[in-house]
Amino acid sequence: MAFVTYILLSTLLYGLAGRFNPEQLGYTASFAFTIVILEIIIIKIGCYLLNINNDSQLLDLVAYSGYKFVGIIATLTITTLGSKWLEYLVFGYTFNANAFFLLRSLKYVLLPDTTTDNPRSTTYAVNRTQKNRRTQFLFLYSYLVQLIFMWSLSSGFNFRSAAAA
Repeated sequence: MAFVTYILLSTLLYGLAGRFNPEQLGYTASFAFTIVILEIIIIKIGCYLLNINNDSQLLDLVAYSGYKFVGIIATLTITTLGSKWLEYLVFGYTFNANAFFLLRSLKYVLLPDTTTDNPRSTTYAVNRTQKNRRTQFLFLYSYLVQLIFMWSLSSGFNFRSAAAA
């Protein structure tokens, strides 16, 4: 839902700025879909390179990648108020909230708990260097990659300059 809301809100803001074009719907949807696919590919490659055998489904990863759109929607909504510092403040808050959420949620996928007493558990012991690499990947993905993707999705629109012209 946040994905579709992002597409509709961004094209609405283009329309309010006097720059609406029906092709903008397709461009915005394609760009956002490309970001989601690229994000899933990064996670899958990271899991492969770090030898992480996770049972997470593809739809779970799509759901995790969709949470960023909620923050982008809030940022784009604040864009209409015209206050640049408020826009940065909202972006910073929603980015940090999303990154912290991903850090906490994906921890169970990338850092399996080896202290379980369950004999049927399929987790295996992870040495310290491998756990450090996984933690670094989790941090880079949650903060750096999300910052790049969220910034590219929210800063590609310059609604105020078109409205002022």
